[in-house]
Amino acid sequence: MSEKSERLLKIYSRLKRGPVTIEVIKNWAKTNDIKVSERTFYRDLKDLESSLMMDGERIVVSEGEKNKKTWKIEYNGNQNKLTEFDINSYLLFRNFMPLPVVLSRQQSLDNIESLFYATYSKSRFEDFVTVAENQIVGSHFYEVADMVSYNKVLEDSIWSIQNKREMRIKNIAFDYTSISCEVAFPLTLMPLQLLYHRGVVHLAGFAVVNDNFKLIILGLDQIKKYKLTNKMFQNQKLLDLLKDKLVKRFGITENMDDQIYDIEIEFSKLTGEFVKHQFWHSNQSFSEMKNGNIIMKINCGINRELVGWIFQWMSNAKVIKPKILKDLVCKKYREVTDLYEKDLQLTSNNTFRKVVDK
Repeated sequence: MSEKSERLLKIYSRLKRGPVTIEVIKNWAKTNDIKVSERTFYRDLKDLESSLMMDGERIVVSEGEKNKKTWKIEYNGNQNKLTEFDINSYLLFRNFMPLPVVLSRQQSLDNIESLFYATYSKSRFEDFVTVAENQIVGSHFYEVADMVSYNKVLEDSIWSIQNKREMRIKNIAFDYTSISCEVAFPLTLMPLQLLYHRGVVHLAGFAVVNDNFKLIILGLDQIKKYKLTNKMFQNQKLLDLLKDKLVKRFGITENMDDQIYDIEIEFSKLTGEFVKHQFWHSNQSFSEMKNGNIIMKINCGINRELVGWIFQWMSNAKVIKPKILKDLVCKKYREVTDLYEKDLQLTSNNTFRKVVDK
């Protein structure tokens, strides 16, 4: 098979997964180590458009803003029937999605189910849906319960990300991610990604703060007042920067300083066996001690989320290093015991928010 034929086959396989633009194809090619010019990709897509002869399939090209082309495969009829596995896959997806997303998409989900039933009436789809209402459920623990204007924020965020348009964030409530003191609202955000983390859908992007790109991550329910704009921005370099910034954090909370630490935490045997089978950080590693306890190693910054995570294991976890993290955990334990022993009044307290010298 020639190099071009092999490339066309790969592009066709990518089209089978969903519509593409030239930008999508270029990013996909980079991931798959395909090194050809943008002009070549245009020719390849044109060749596929004119020569695809698969039964019941054709490639359709549409134009959007500024003549931006999108290629997709359209199907004329469908001979395949949904299997029980296919139906269960959809039901798992629907019932295990975050509750705010499900509720904000209820009409769309109902439309999908109606279409499935109309198209695959012999697949027993409706029987499985009825059974799944009681057999496939999510607790929705730790998920957003306040649905006021959630659907609009979600739709507007998707639009801004897809169209690379800046958003003007005017006002937010509370603070999921310990945003540093140098950040003031209103601000202009270049939105890049919807990020689901610990029961909350967040909007991640960059704002220019003190002449630098500053990573801002906001829960959708946290955004109280905003405005869409038509001002475009380039997102590719920012997406690379986003990956680099997130790997330096434990979770998504902003680090309390600019340092990256070699962190070691000892877990009791039973707790450690659980912890080591879960994903916490991209560079996590585990080893077993002679007494059966587990050592976890990660390389990242220190933030509120990390200390809170250590707290959840109570007396089954102990910080080995660095000393700054050990001291922070001890300080927070003392603050908690003082609340009870001295019967202190509760006050809002986030000592992890980064303070930047001016």
